[in-house]
Amino acid sequence: MRKSLFLFSILIFTSCTKVEDVIVDGNIVPPDYTIENTTIENYINKLYISTIGREPTEPEFNADYDILRNSNLSLGSRETVINNILNKVEYSFNLFKLESENILNGVDTAQINEYIEIFDFLMQTATGLDSIYILIEYDRLLEMQGILPALINGSINNVEMHKRMVNNLFYDDINMGTENFVVSVFQNFLGRYPSESEVENASTIVDGGNATLFFVAGNGKDDFIDIFFSSDEYFTGQTDVLFNRYLFRNPTSEESVNYSLDYMESEEYKDLQIRILSTNEFIGL
Repeated sequence: MRKSLFLFSILIFTSCTKVEDVIVDGNIVPPDYTIENTTIENYINKLYISTIGREPTEPEFNADYDILRNSNLSLGSRETVINNILNKVEYSFNLFKLESENILNGVDTAQINEYIEIFDFLMQTATGLDSIYILIEYDRLLEMQGILPALINGSINNVEMHKRMVNNLFYDDINMGTENFVVSVFQNFLGRYPSESEVENASTIVDGGNATLFFVAGNGKDDFIDIFFSSDEYFTGQTDVLFNRYLFRNPTSEESVNYSLDYMESEEYKDLQIRILSTNEFIGL
């Protein structure tokens, strides 16, 4: 009986005694390694290959690894690393090359410069209507030539790049005729064939007639390009392109609306990339 009372009294005493936290000066909270090192390593390599077309150098890898490892691959650390990669000059070169391969069968700056020299020479001897045609093509070539430098210095965005890439003699030669031109624009940027009414109305606009596309009236090829590349369909199409490029699938209806609306409002292509490239799905978690 006494033994039972003694144990009961100890239990009461200990339950009422407050245990103070002991803080040891100089103690460092150990990092949380719930994310495996190989996951981070693979993620870094995947980011570089997907955005600038090469593996990271050792200094690049080590710097990015430290950022991601020290924060246990937090969303903020992912966005920091991706943003640093997308701000490299190589990113603009790779983006131009990738888009040119998809849209212009790989036309490069050397070919553009060569054609500029040819048309510059032709302008010196051309007269009448020929001189007008040559000047128009020359100006469009200069716009093409300016894409890469402007991407590098940030003076144009992806929307402007795409507008210039479909408004030049290279694209016209690949997609000869009004209807082929219209169809190719839909397929390149929306990933679908236009409806009969879209073909008819867009062709009318391109040929200089009055018509409506995506509920917007236009007259002339420049109007068609402006209408198309400011449409909801274009931004949705670009969202689809990046989902398939990075995640190998189409976005869900909710993702399509959510991501494309943000892109439409900001017109910041890099922000759209960062958002997709920072997902657990891309990482493989």
